[in-house]
Amino acid sequence: MGLTTEEEEKLREDLQEILDYMKMLDEVDVSTVDPMYTPVEWSAPMRGSEVREFDSEKIRKNFPERAGNHLIVPPILG
Repeated sequence: MGLTTEEEEKLREDLQEILDYMKMLDEVDVSTVDPMYTPVEWSAPMRGSEVREFDSEKIRKNFPERAGNHLIVPPILG
């Protein structure tokens, strides 16, 4: 299944618009701008590590599918 003539023309116009924009960006003088590796200058603070106790039996009882001490989860395919 291919594109219609109208779709091809619209695609050509859209691509030309993108190329024209890129050409415009090429003309911008960035010689005095330092390179940026990330737009965010700060990093999120790390939370402290702490050991927490959980009642594993309570967690297992609330889980829908179990096999002994193992919890069965649906596969994640993607």
